[in-house]
Amino acid sequence: MSEFSESYHLKTDKQQIVVELIKGSNKQGYVFPEKNGWVTFILKGQAFNIDESIISLNPSVLIHYIYAEDHGWDLRIFNKSEIAFEYGCNWTEEIQIEKSHFDLYFLNELIISQGNSTDGIESLFDIDEDIFDLDEPPAFLIAQKLGLTYYEWLSEDYIDLSDLAENILLVD
Repeated sequence: MSEFSESYHLKTDKQQIVVELIKGSNKQGYVFPEKNGWVTFILKGQAFNIDESIISLNPSVLIHYIYAEDHGWDLRIFNKSEIAFEYGCNWTEEIQIEKSHFDLYFLNELIISQGNSTDGIESLFDIDEDIFDLDEPPAFLIAQKLGLTYYEWLSEDYIDLSDLAENILLVD
């Protein structure tokens, strides 16, 4: 089975801010515990589309992360309601890279704030057929450098409801 992951990551140390963001946008979703200054969340019924109501209410830095193992990956970073970084790579047919708003300075600042090095970061976005020979895909390496904890095999379809009582909040 191929991985299809989609998640949002808000730069905050408070789960409640994300709960209020989801409620304020009249959405439903799942909110994960804070790790490394990020609170991860998934929206219900959002099939790989950015939710404009979430963006319009965004109080901080927000990452929208998509990884589709057999197809490609996308990374969008918003500073409040403004796009600060946007990248997409599709390899369904042939490798196509889209750098709509490629602000490496902004991305590097986020990476440095996690105490991570930015050495070689740009090369992770300029990929070719060698991507399929890597131990970890560039999407994972970028997520790790940004300090994201919850990003692999993460979407509404993969949520284990038995985890809800333990550490994942349901916003209904």
